[in-house]
Amino acid sequence: VIKRERWVEHLQKRAEHTAETYNEEMANRILNTTYKTAMEQNLIPDREALMTRIGNMIKFPNNTWLEKKPEW
Repeated sequence: VIKRERWVEHLQKRAEHTAETYNEEMANRILNTTYKTAMEQNLIPDREALMTRIGNMIKFPNNTWLEKKPEW
């Protein structure tokens, strides 16, 4: 039960941080710049390739992200 409560607390903190960082204005800016650039300039050919790249980044993070990854 304690482990679950700690996990829920962790998720709530992450959700608060995400909500503060990625508000609607930020989401629109990302969609209008990064996503648009990637799709229009053929950096990522389609949505499936984008999802694959995101999955690979999560499963195999670079050193910077690996250091920031919390210990579960």
